[in-house]
Amino acid sequence: MNNHITDLTGQVFGRLTVKEFIRSKNGNAVWKCVCECGNEKEVLVQQLKRGYVKSCGCLAKENGNKYAKNNLHSDEVKKKALARKLEVDSVDGTMKSALTRKISSRNKSGIKGVRWNESRKKWEASITFQRKYHFIGRFVKKEDAIKARLEAEEKYFKPVIEKNKR
Repeated sequence: MNNHITDLTGQVFGRLTVKEFIRSKNGNAVWKCVCECGNEKEVLVQQLKRGYVKSCGCLAKENGNKYAKNNLHSDEVKKKALARKLEVDSVDGTMKSALTRKISSRNKSGIKGVRWNESRKKWEASITFQRKYHFIGRFVKKEDAIKARLEAEEKYFKPVIEKNKR
């Protein structure tokens, strides 16, 4: 260690305890520190003394998790986010994005709102509109279920889509 560098060995800065001098980088001392969590970190002396670095990064992670838990996941924030989404994406209580959404990868019929009921051995058609589930019916033929679903889309979705175009 150079004679002009103050020995910080053993000093504590936040969660960091200074272990040893590493090198001088552009006239700035770099120290190896050990965090309370056990991780090691190399830190410039100015960052330690000015309080810019207080841990290996675990403190920021903990604070971020606390912030997220208290702010991002609160019921109030969720309600505000839903209100914003409804304001932008809603027409008469119906989400425009839901009307044009792609088919789920879990869909086995290839048509939204049409599914095979294994216990009844029939095709079922349904539609959700303005957050209400509407059961259309059960059909022996898949084609009949698809036709019924498409008719329901015309009845429920088309007026909303047309209204949105204006």
